Amino acid sequence: MTVLHLIRQLKPEVFVLFNDTLVEYPDSYEFKDHISKKWNLNLLETKPTKTFWWVVENYGFPLFSRKGHRTASKNCPRYLKEYPTQKLQREQKFDLFLTGLSRHESRLREFSARKYGPYFYSKRNKYWKCHPVLDWTDSEIWEYHEKHDIPHNPVYDKKAPPGFHIRTACWCCTIPIRHGKVKFLRINYPHLWRLILCQGLGKYIAQQKLSRLIDDQEMETLMQNEPDFFDNL
Repeated sequence: MTVLHLIRQLKPEVFVLFNDTLVEYPDSYEFKDHISKKWNLNLLETKPTKTFWWVVENYGFPLFSRKGHRTASKNCPRYLKEYPTQKLQREQKFDLFLTGLSRHESRLREFSARKYGPYFYSKRNKYWKCHPVLDWTDSEIWEYHEKHDIPHNPVYDKKAPPGFHIRTACWCCTIPIRHGKVKFLRINYPHLWRLILCQGLGKYIAQQKLSRLIDDQEMETLMQNEPDFFDNL
């Protein structure tokens, strides 16, 4: 939103890309509809080439992959975001993408920031990438929001467990599971918490913690009587 506000001051008709992974937070869909109407955005949307649940079935959950630690983690964003974006780029012939990436979000993005900087040409994708707020801290982002009265996604207003950094990525992403992701879902989105546990994540966590398999009945008993059992791994 900060980058969008900055760019629209120079080019209000700029195309805005929304990668609909089909597993965005409910708040994200509502906010997307709200802000696209309020700001009259020139909105483009993509859909994944394969669903998140297809990735889980074929590669495992991101981070906890059946075929190696990083296989699902790499393929999930490819099918849900990268391939759809590349298809759109070929169709629209866009030569520049601007993002809201910050080097402070993860070690991987810090490494990427040092290697490429805020503006570079992607030979693989064949377009330029620009990260206008690459060096901004979280506090600077929020100060800019307050100064210009910029709306924000309500996901950021949810209660976060200690050590969990709220991001508006796919609600079902398991990469930050060791930092409180499951607890975050349990507290704020109990229906999504139940859904992902019943889709296999619950049994995986239980197996890791108990060193044995559990059946559906034991799984349901744990969810009913000890829901915080799944909070940590």
